[in-house]
Parts: sequence; C-alpha cells; structure tokens
Amino acid sequence: MPQRLVIDPRQVTFADLAPAARVLLDGGLVAGPTQTFYALMVLVDQPRAMEKIIDLKGGWERKSKPVLILLDQEPRVFCYAREIPEEAKGLIKRFWPGPLTLLFLAQNGLHPVLVGPARTVALRLEGLTLVRSLIRQVDRGLTGTSANPSGSPPPITPDEVLDYFGDQIDLIIDAGLTLGGPPTTIIDVSLGVPRVIRDGELPLSDLIQACPILRLKT
Repeated sequence: MPQRLVIDPRQVTFADLAPAARVLLDGGLVAGPTQTFYALMVLVDQPRAMEKIIDLKGGWERKSKPVLILLDQEPRVFCYAREIPEEAKGLIKRFWPGPLTLLFLAQNGLHPVLVGPARTVALRLEGLTLVRSLIRQVDRGLTGTSANPSGSPPPITPDEVLDYFGDQIDLIIDAGLTLGGPPTTIIDVSLGVPRVIRDGELPLSDLIQACPILRLKT
C-alpha cells in the first residue's frame, strides 16, 4: 500500500508536506484532498507521471478535455496560459482562490494531456490552503483530476481512493473528509466573451454579477 501521510488541513506546515513534495519531485503520484474531492496529483512537467494518471483514469481526458492544473497564486497563470483576458479579471478577483476553473489559451510546449481540443488549458487557484502550500513547495503546478476511474463517483475520503487504486499510488495525503458536493464551475475565457462550460458550486447570479457579459450554458 502507498505511504499514508496524515495531516490536519487546518494547521499544516511546509515540514508536514515535505514527504509529499519529495515524492512529486521524484516523479511520483500523490493522491490528496482539494476543497471538493480527493485528486490525483503529479507535477505538470513530469510526462511519465501524467501518462500514469491517464492510464488510471481510463484515458478519457486525452480525448475530451484538458487535465486540470492547480495553482497556488495568480501570477503562476502565465506559466501555462498565454494571457489573462480583461473579461476574466472580475471572475478571478471574486472567486479565486475557490471552486472556479477557467479555460485559457494554452502556452506552447505544454504536455498534450494538459491541452484541450480548442488549445485551452484548465487552471484553478485552489481554495484549500494545504494544496497551495504543496504547490508553493514544489514551485510548479499540480494536476487536480479527481481520484477515481472514469465513470465512478469522485472520492471524499482517502480510503475511497485506496479502494480505487491501492498501491498504484505512491503516497496519499490523509486530510480526512473533504466537502464533496457540486463540482467546480468551469468557464471558458479563451474566446473573448466568457461562457459557462459546466455548472457547479458557484451560483449563476454571483457569476453574472462578477462578469455581466457571461454567456450561460445552453
């Protein structure tokens, strides 16, 4: 079974996260909490590790959408996206960090699983302090795809992750129960007028208040 790192997400330190950071920097696969579900985390500049995630998930991301990148701070957007459109800034100011994933035009040179069919990259400034601290420690984005095989319910406990993947994971960060609930909201800001791709946790009325020109999902 994978190494199990038990952490209180309310009072986490860099030292607490050091074992997980070492696994990631060595090209390993970590499962850890986000503000909604447990996720499969690898460094986005580790191609072999990302390929392993695709295999575990069943390969669906490669065909349908980019693998999510979790960030710790807004300036890191420019490592993966060409620009932050003016129309996206109200959404970022209001909802980051938080349960909002934005699709930007991708920088050249990213691994193919990080880039969607329309040359977009999916970025979220993660709401959970634990994850932001881990990203800061490894100094690059982490994948944030939910830790479940395609078609199975996303996990809210570490034991559910282990039931899915067992020793195929190198380390699991056990932070107890995550909040679960609705998925994160996804908005495409790559085409000038932002449009909702997936309804999620954020109320549409709040989204429209932050971005009056927002196009809703049809």
